Amino acid sequence: MLVPAFVGTVDGLQTCFAWNPAVSAGCSPTLSDDVSELKAYTSAGNYNPMYYAVAGLPSLFLTGAKAIYAMRIVGGLLSVAFLAVALTALASLQRWKLPLFVGSIAVTPMVLFLSGGVNPNSLEIAASMAVFSALCLSWERIASGAHWRLPLAAAAISAAVLANTRAASLLWLALAVAASLLMFGLRPLVSVLRLRFVQAMAFVVAVACGLAVLWLKSADSLQSLMGAGIDTSPARIAAIMLDKTFDFAAGYVSYLGWLDTLGPSGVLTVWAALIIGAIVAALSVPSRSARLTIAFLVAAIIVLPPVLQIPLAKEVGIIWQGRYILALVAVMITACGVAMRSFDIDFRRSGRRALSVVLAILVFGHFYSFIYGMRRYVIGLHDESNWRDMLTAPQWQPPFGWIPLTVAYLAVLFVGAVLLYRTMTARNPVSPAPSTTPMEVRASNV
Repeated sequence: MLVPAFVGTVDGLQTCFAWNPAVSAGCSPTLSDDVSELKAYTSAGNYNPMYYAVAGLPSLFLTGAKAIYAMRIVGGLLSVAFLAVALTALASLQRWKLPLFVGSIAVTPMVLFLSGGVNPNSLEIAASMAVFSALCLSWERIASGAHWRLPLAAAAISAAVLANTRAASLLWLALAVAASLLMFGLRPLVSVLRLRFVQAMAFVVAVACGLAVLWLKSADSLQSLMGAGIDTSPARIAAIMLDKTFDFAAGYVSYLGWLDTLGPSGVLTVWAALIIGAIVAALSVPSRSARLTIAFLVAAIIVLPPVLQIPLAKEVGIIWQGRYILALVAVMITACGVAMRSFDIDFRRSGRRALSVVLAILVFGHFYSFIYGMRRYVIGLHDESNWRDMLTAPQWQPPFGWIPLTVAYLAVLFVGAVLLYRTMTARNPVSPAPSTTPMEVRASNV
C-alpha cells in the first residue's frame, strides 16, 4: 500500500530492538519528515479502513514523529470514549456498584497499552464493552419502563463502530448482543421491536454490518498478508491451541514492548485472581440466566481460538495472540459484574476496607505494568536488576522524558481510584423514574 515515507519507514525503526527485550529503544534511528509516497508492506493492509481513517487524521497536517504521536493520541481518545460509554452504562444500572467495580477490572493494563498505539484492537475491545454494557442498561430500563432510548442509541453507535474495526469484530458483536439477551431474556427486546426508533437503530447497525461484510469480501480481510504456514492436521492445531490457553491469557493482562515482553508476574497474578474470583462469584448468583451467560462466554473464550486458528494455520502458521480475543474477555468480565448485581454489599460499611485494598492493588498493578514497559524501552530488560540505570544512564527517552510521564500516569491512576472509591461509597442515587408504561403494554408504533 502507498503511504507517506515517514509512515512507511516506521517498522524499520524497531528492527534493532524488536523481539529482543534486552535491547533498549535507543538504537532506533530518528524518524524522518519525508512525505513522499512509497510502497509499504503490512499485515494490516487488508483491514477495514474505518479506524485508520479517523486515527490517521493528524497525518494530513503533521509529519514525522509529531504525526505518529498525534495518531496514537487520537487512537487512545477513541478507545477511551467507548470505555467511558461502557462504564457510564454500568453505573446507570439500578444496582450498579458491583457492575461498575468489576467492569473497571476489565480495563486491564493490556487494554490501556493497546490504546496507546495505532491499532484497531484497542477500539474493538472498548466498543465491545460499550455494546454489551449499553444493551444491558437498555434491557433493564425497558423492563422497568424507565428512559431507554439513549442507552439503546449508544449501543447501536458502538455496534456500528465495532463491526468495522477488525475481521473478527462481527463475531464479537454477535456474541456481545447474544450475551446481553441471554442475561436479560428476550422479552425487553420483543416488547419494543415494533417501535420506529428501535427499527431505526437496527437499520443503522445493519448498514454498518453490511459495509463490514462488503469490505471483508472485497479485501479478503480474513486472510493474513504475512506469515509462513504449517502442514499439520486440524486436530493437532486444536491440541496445540488448547495447550496454550493459559499462555494466551497473559495477553489479556500485560504483554509489553514489541509484544515481546511478558508483563510482571505480580501484575499477571493480581488480574488472574480478580478475574477468576469474578467468574466464581458470578457462577454463584441465584439467576440461572446470569450463570448460563457467564458459562457461555467462558466456553467461547476457550473454544474460539482453536476454531479461528485452524483455517489459517496452513497459510500463515499459528499466529494467535491473547489480545485477539481480549474484546470477548472484556465482555465476559463485565458480564460477571452485571451478574453480581443481585449481591447486596454495602461499600459504605463492611465493604469499604476491602474496596480500598482492591483499588490500591489495581493502582499498583497498572503502575507496575507501565513502568516495567517503560524500563524495557529506556534501558532494556536484563537478568540482573537495573532499575537504577533508568535514572543514571537512560538509553532512550519518550517525549517529555520517562520520569514526568510516569509521575503523570501515577497521578491519573490515583485520581481515578479516588473517584471510583468515592462513587462506590456514596449513597445510592435515586433510580430513574419510569417515563412510560411497563414493557408489556409498549407495543405501539409511536
